Amino acid sequence: MKKILILAGRYLPGHKDGGPLRTLINISEALGDEYDIHIACWDRDQGDTQPYPDVKVGEWNQVGKAKVFYVEQGGFTDELLLSLIEGKDVVYLCSFYDEYGYKTLLLNKRNKISCKVALASMGVFSESALAQKALKKKVFITLCKILGVFKDVVWSVTSELEAEDVKRVIGNNINYVVAEDLPRTTVPGLMDKPQGPMKIAFLSRICEHKNPMVVIDAVSRMKNKNVELTLFGPIQEPEYWNECLKKLKNSDIRWKYEGDVPSDDVQKVLSQQDVLVLPTKSENYGHVVFEAMSVGCVPIISDRTPWAVVEEKKAGYVLPLDTAMFAKALDDFYELTEEEKHKMALCGVELAKDKVRQSKEQTGYRTIFG
Repeated sequence: MKKILILAGRYLPGHKDGGPLRTLINISEALGDEYDIHIACWDRDQGDTQPYPDVKVGEWNQVGKAKVFYVEQGGFTDELLLSLIEGKDVVYLCSFYDEYGYKTLLLNKRNKISCKVALASMGVFSESALAQKALKKKVFITLCKILGVFKDVVWSVTSELEAEDVKRVIGNNINYVVAEDLPRTTVPGLMDKPQGPMKIAFLSRICEHKNPMVVIDAVSRMKNKNVELTLFGPIQEPEYWNECLKKLKNSDIRWKYEGDVPSDDVQKVLSQQDVLVLPTKSENYGHVVFEAMSVGCVPIISDRTPWAVVEEKKAGYVLPLDTAMFAKALDDFYELTEEEKHKMALCGVELAKDKVRQSKEQTGYRTIFG
């Protein structure tokens, strides 16, 4: 059984990283019986000042199907990285911006690593992602290219479109494998929902990139007012959230903010919602879209995700980033009969089941892990 070392920012019991964390959990769940998966990560969740209370820092912990090594802040030294890498067949990096990432790439450049090194793009080369802290990122990427640390690595991308993003920034001669993110292995299906107003959910990080402001504006424009908006997710950009709050408090809609949702609770939470609205500026995968469909919550999403198939399968709505169009889609769903809503939700459940089947049979991670 091949030994895989995944170097990441965070893993369980963390939950604030959203999609990237969910990707790692799903890899472990789906492939943990085929590969000996080891994960090294920080000892605390994003933004936390204290380590996780119930883990052993500086040694291996069994977490599900993976062995996890928790590292204290600033602890990814060259010596530790080399000791973690020793005896592994593949090193899989979830970032090159983070300490563990650029240090590993530098060690590889110096021929200190003898196994395969794979680097996940994680959507960082999309135009919208590069636009955030643009100068800082441009300088860092340019320095990495000058040092040649991207040579002799295998890029892990989720689509050919993402591969083109990497080529645009790094160069056309990259070695890459398309490995679409793996969804959860469980599809619970439809669950009983409470009666009452139409329940609209936003579940993602609270930041400009995910566009909760568009959700608020769209719900405010709805002709039908018997609705309730619930926002879930960690507040990543407090100033942006304050602007959202001002808009909410000045609106006539019923709303509430329920905070962050642990990864294992996402499906349960969404099972009680009628629609998920995600007008994101871009998504590497969009795990929350899958998770919504898996429990019969209908997605109304932007066309900036890999989920165009949602509309093709009549499982939801895929729209340009236009507030009026999101408002119309919400009104259109509201006006459907209960039978029509049920049929759309069932289409989503079937699409989620198909995604699970396809991912197990066709995953590119087997190519990366060898």
